[in-house]
Amino acid sequence: MTSRRRRVTGRLLFRIGLVCLVQLLLFIMGMDLVRRSALEEPWRRGLERTMAYNVSEWAPLRGQPEALQAALDRVRRRLDMRVSLLGVDGRLISTNTRRDFAPLPPEQLERLGRERVITYTEKSADTPKDRPERLVAVAIPETGPLEAYAILRETKPPPPPTHMMALIGVMLACTAITSLVFAQTLAIPLQRLAGAARAFGEGKLDTRVGMRRRDEFGQVSQAFDEMAERITLLLRSQKELLANVSHELRTPLARIRVALDLANEGDASLARESLADIAEDLGELERLIQDVLTTARLDLTTGQTPGATPPLRRERVEAQVLVDKAAARFRSARPEHRLDVALEPDLPVLEADPVLLRRALDNLLDNAGKYSEPNTTVRLRARVSGGGLEVVVADEGIGIDATDMQHLFTPFFRSDRSRARKTGGVGLGLALARRIVVAHGGSLSLESQPGQGTTARVQLPAAPRA
Repeated sequence: MTSRRRRVTGRLLFRIGLVCLVQLLLFIMGMDLVRRSALEEPWRRGLERTMAYNVSEWAPLRGQPEALQAALDRVRRRLDMRVSLLGVDGRLISTNTRRDFAPLPPEQLERLGRERVITYTEKSADTPKDRPERLVAVAIPETGPLEAYAILRETKPPPPPTHMMALIGVMLACTAITSLVFAQTLAIPLQRLAGAARAFGEGKLDTRVGMRRRDEFGQVSQAFDEMAERITLLLRSQKELLANVSHELRTPLARIRVALDLANEGDASLARESLADIAEDLGELERLIQDVLTTARLDLTTGQTPGATPPLRRERVEAQVLVDKAAARFRSARPEHRLDVALEPDLPVLEADPVLLRRALDNLLDNAGKYSEPNTTVRLRARVSGGGLEVVVADEGIGIDATDMQHLFTPFFRSDRSRARKTGGVGLGLALARRIVVAHGGSLSLESQPGQGTTARVQLPAAPRA
């Protein structure tokens, strides 16, 4: 793990360092642009203005060679300016440098007469061929016909102060330090996420990242933990399915074996007494198998084609007839409960699969009786709501814990995990009921309080008018 983390950190550091290097190059290019525009150009303009001012002071001294030479020498000592004064015919009037400047050609003299100050380049023996020398020529006098001119070699602007180089060094050091720290902040959470994903893939289902951060890593960590929780719940539900099915199959199979043993021994009366229990157990097994097959059919159909509905055998069904039959079946199956039925008149006609919709209502009523005590009341209500049908099934049973509410419609989930025979089942009733209702374009919701009972509310659209 340490070597892998070092490799990841090294790669991140390289990439971040490369980005910082590009940023540094861009910074240097920007500094060069700033130097050219903010340093050299103002320096050149200031030099031209200074030269023009000096020339205006030297012009009256052309007839005084000694005074003119002294003025040029002072400029050389104080400003390090190398200047030569020439006449329009190219004759040298005075200079403070040993180097002779070439006289201006006629076309440049004409330009100088118009502009009074010009800048041009000239190649000399002591300068590189690819870097000609820049010169400044100033007309004498300031106005009027050109009588003479001064040539000044343009000096370079002063180099950046030493603290600029120190600033660049500090920037490089800060970039290196921040790159290292940034690489570590990226590598550690990435390694943690990778380790959690690898451990979860190896079967350690209790693995969670658990990073409490407010950045993108925190969001990815939270998404991973939520995904792991859902997958763990699904796998746990599948294991519970196997355990529940095994439990439900064991009792009827054992009774069938006992009845067969009795019949084999010739005790016909005892065998006949067991037939009623065997028939009941076979009915429960048949319903269990039918629920599993129906749920699988609904899941496979909707899973293969996103947004599609399962193949329903739709026909026009009277809602009142559907609810009355469900009530009659509940009274027959659970006579120990009181069923309070309240139906509004003129219930709508539904376009539905009567077999599946009957299964959904039976599951809701069966759950209400299964999870409530005998002699308690189960209420069945049906009314017109929003142009459709609303069916409400309420009981006075044990209720559902708040932590289980979000998992109730998960296949194979059971809020009562005791697997007692009274509340037997594999956790498909609500899941199947909801799938059937949704397939008909409706909705199923639950409200429950522990110890006070549960209310199931079904909304179904009415059939279009013929």
